[in-house]
Amino acid sequence: MLANGTTNVLVAVIYVEYALILVQVLRGRPSHFNFSTPADSIIYSVMGVSVGVLWTGALILTILVLRAPIADVAVRWSLRLGVLISLAGISLGALMVTPTATQVKSMQSGAFAGMIGAHSVGVEDGGATMPVTGWSAIGGDLRIPHFVGMHALQALPIVLGLLVLFAPRVPRLRSAVVQARLVVVAAAGYAGLVGLVTWQAERGQSIIHPDVLTLAALGVLVIGVVAGAAVSLARPVTVREGSVEYRPTARL
Repeated sequence: MLANGTTNVLVAVIYVEYALILVQVLRGRPSHFNFSTPADSIIYSVMGVSVGVLWTGALILTILVLRAPIADVAVRWSLRLGVLISLAGISLGALMVTPTATQVKSMQSGAFAGMIGAHSVGVEDGGATMPVTGWSAIGGDLRIPHFVGMHALQALPIVLGLLVLFAPRVPRLRSAVVQARLVVVAAAGYAGLVGLVTWQAERGQSIIHPDVLTLAALGVLVIGVVAGAAVSLARPVTVREGSVEYRPTARL
């Protein structure tokens, strides 16, 4: 009941958000961070309230998922870890609403340009962007960790789906406990990736122009995930009559 009601509220709020963005597009005005005129301020403030409602709804749904009695251990961990990382990804959007150093100086000098907050770091919003995504090609972009984090809820179940898909060909993957171990490793790697792209963006670095430090951190992350997967596959699993159990009920 609570889940249905919360979901309905979230859908309604999303429609309001999209409608306001459309209004600003039709007006030829920036939809985000825009306090240039009273109308812009009102629209962006309403959008801010809607984001707060969305985050609260996501929190409620996260708690419900964490408390849900899901029998399959692999499915349980893919959903639980997915919603937790997704909630963290949604929360990263707060990094974009604080005024930049340039904006603070403009407000102090009385030359306020009407914008508070930005998604770019190290460069002004706009400029050269990546195709399709529109992410900055010359500086850091806080939309990237926000996007990557939010989609953990889809990514981890997809990982589990792939494990189930390959299970007929790889007997070791037929164990739900092995699947759950690999899902936990994937979740740790995904959380590390969210942290990495957040760190990269905060350093004002475009995702398509990583420096040696970023590449080294990515290498450590990849090695950690591979090692974790190898250990997960090597550890003993519950067996029955000498064959690997398909859906053991043992806890992770």
